[in-house]
Amino acid sequence: MSLFRNLCLPLCGLMLASTLDATEYAGYQIQPDHLGVGFDSDMATMRQACLQGDWIETGNVRGELNYLSSQTAEAFIEQTYGKVKGGINLILFAGSVSTSLSSRVTENRRSASSSIRLIYDARDLSLENRTLTPLGQSMVGADPMTILSTCGDAFIHHIKLGSEIYVTTRLHFRSVEEYQKWVTKIKVRFLFYSKTKTKTKEWLKLTENAVYSIDVNTQGGMTPRLQELLDQNPRYCQTDAMTDCETTLEKLFDYLFSPSGYAQDIESAPKTVLSMNTQTYQASAHFGLVADPLDRGAPFTFENERLSVRFVSNQQSIATLDAFIAVETDDSQREAYENTRAKAVENIQWLDEAAEDCRQTTLLAFCRQQVDAALARQHNLNEF
Repeated sequence: MSLFRNLCLPLCGLMLASTLDATEYAGYQIQPDHLGVGFDSDMATMRQACLQGDWIETGNVRGELNYLSSQTAEAFIEQTYGKVKGGINLILFAGSVSTSLSSRVTENRRSASSSIRLIYDARDLSLENRTLTPLGQSMVGADPMTILSTCGDAFIHHIKLGSEIYVTTRLHFRSVEEYQKWVTKIKVRFLFYSKTKTKTKEWLKLTENAVYSIDVNTQGGMTPRLQELLDQNPRYCQTDAMTDCETTLEKLFDYLFSPSGYAQDIESAPKTVLSMNTQTYQASAHFGLVADPLDRGAPFTFENERLSVRFVSNQQSIATLDAFIAVETDDSQREAYENTRAKAVENIQWLDEAAEDCRQTTLLAFCRQQVDAALARQHNLNEF
């Protein structure tokens, strides 16, 4: 029986819970061996391992399907990874890793999108029978800032492994004006087109310069048959010649929703950490590591936001440029697109370097200096 038989439409996205003693975060950059690693809740940053214990594994096989509709990257992040009580819970300064998916499955001021998400929960791991590591023992009785900068105020107690797959169809427009005209005129914007769906004359007129794309992104869960399907079938089409892309979409959905397709293959596919739970040292009864709280997070959150906005902007530009490059027949224009794409890639590299510097420091002035430098170096991509 298909793992995705019980569909959850429209959107019933994963909401991550928060309590006084434990918080659930998105699993970006987390590995199973991070169980027990310290976590600074105020800075949303991993620290060193001050606890050790036994790994306890439990099975929780579950499939889920969500339709994500068309939304901005910011709305996607908050809706998909937001805490129930509000706030964004992506780890601070996670860099392009934390924003790349959101920018690839959402719309922007020059593109529209529709996405579906398939989630496969495979197994859970928890750290139990916990004791202090030698480092943790050395921290008992230390001053609060030393404890927080070394062990944090919590530790990674639980992780959920599985896979996510996002299928996104997009219309990339060559100008903001063309996109706005399409949004104004076209009321139903479900972009999973099939060969049997007739395009209206108005739709064809409004999209005559646009490019249609099919994008598949996975967090774990890539299978050989899925990779082969993506490699061997067209995924970019001009809107007056979409038959090949419609065929690709039919093949993709046949594979994803067949009991002998993706649901069967996912059993042996690689898994990744989908989410993690932290628990405070106080809740774990390791009172020697409990430090008086210090409010340090807000200024760092502001610097993180400055980087994240530019990450998303550059990554969205790359997605649109890839679409234009794929269908461009004029060599000089294609070269111009490729040069602009290279600038966007370089922009992201500088942002990632600043994110890494901020991730490794507790000094706000240094972090801010690195962010300022990365933003000052950004190439202006214009409207290409």
